[in-house]
Order: sequence, then C-alpha cells, then structure tokens
Amino acid sequence: MWTGLFLVLGLYESVVGLGLPSYISSCSRKDPNLNDCALKSARNSVHQFSLGDPERGLPPLDPLYVENMVVYVPNRNGFKVVFKDNYFTGLSSLTLQNLKFDMDKKIIAAQALVNLDVNNTYDLSGRILVIPIKSSGDSFIKLKNTLLNINFYYEDIEDADGKVHWKIFNHDVEYEVEKAVFRLENLLNDKNLGEQINKILNGLSQQIVDEVGPTICGSLMNAVVENLGILLEQVSFDELMPE
Repeated sequence: MWTGLFLVLGLYESVVGLGLPSYISSCSRKDPNLNDCALKSARNSVHQFSLGDPERGLPPLDPLYVENMVVYVPNRNGFKVVFKDNYFTGLSSLTLQNLKFDMDKKIIAAQALVNLDVNNTYDLSGRILVIPIKSSGDSFIKLKNTLLNINFYYEDIEDADGKVHWKIFNHDVEYEVEKAVFRLENLLNDKNLGEQINKILNGLSQQIVDEVGPTICGSLMNAVVENLGILLEQVSFDELMPE
C-alpha cells in the first residue's frame, strides 16, 4: 500500500513541477506590450497545445468528441435529427486574432477564428405529409469561419511552496458561424428524396447552428479550460509572466 502511495505522490510531484513547456514562451508582466507578446506566444503554441501533451496529462483537443447533438427541422413538428458520435477536427489550426489581459479585473479576453469539420452519424425521424419516416447513416458537418469571443475569469491560488498560480473559475463564449454545410448520406435509401432533405437542412443551416452551437461551444470550451487548468497547476505565475 505504501509503495503505491509513494508512487502516486512521486508522479504528482513530477507533473506539478514541470514548469513552463518548451512550446510556450514567457512574457514579462512589466512589458508595455504584454498583450502583443502573449498573442505571439499563444499563436506559436496553440497547435501543440491542441494536440495534447501526455507528459503533462493533457489529452488531445483535436479531434474533440461530443456524444450527441439534437436538432428539429424546421421545428418540433418537422424532422428530428440526432447527430451521434461527433468528432470535431480543426482546433489545432485555430487562428488567434486577439488576446488581452486585464490584471486588475483578472480577465483574459481572446478572439479566435477556426474552421471545424465534424464526422458523425445521424438518426432522422419525422413525417412527410402523414407518412412516418426514419433513416440513419453517416453524416458530415462543416462549420466555416467560426468566430469565437471568449472571456476567462481567474483567481490567484498559492501552492504549498508559496508560489502563485492562476486558476480559471469561470468562462463565457460568444460565437458566429459564417457558413455551415450539412450532408446526410443514404437518406431513406432514395437519392432524390435524400437530396431534397439535405437541401432543406442547408437552407436552414443558421437555425440548426443556433440549436447545436451551445452544445458545440460548451463542449469545446470545457475541454480547453480543463487542459488550461491542468497546465496552470504546473506553471506558476512567475514562470508564465516573470518580472
């Protein structure tokens, strides 16, 4: 028992004491151009950060898995589409457009642009006139030029060695999708009818994005914040932003 306990404690200490990763550059907190420095550092590190870092216990964010997303087209009296086993790719190619630190209010504001591809399966049910229909198969979603405006709210936490770390305790996100493309394969095993339903879906793409957007952004940001939280436990404020 004691051997196992010492092993766990040793592993914890080795992870916590890793310091700043080689793919992240520090910025002086006294730099008058701190935001510019931080933006450059973040742009250089976002790809590697999104791919994960096993040595630090950071799981990959690309692809990102979302179990289910449900939409009704055009409303609950129409078709119900359940997108299942959604795998989002593209986060590792995200472009950070802006990054600002408010040290007094302890807020980090970020703006990013990303293209997301989603591979999934679907279950469709509903009625055509009075005839009930059901269909299932492979599907694909493309979210082009998705603009994310994110606020991270943090607090200072002191560790056992007296070092200060940042801890994110809340976040919010607003999003805009320039264009969404949906494709459901083998709809009702009828090519012509399938094309018509896909046309309806894409004609209502903004409405669908409004329905699934909170699920997508919530899952994406929760995963990002979880990884950031792990990293910030390992890296002190003095290491991240020395004087």
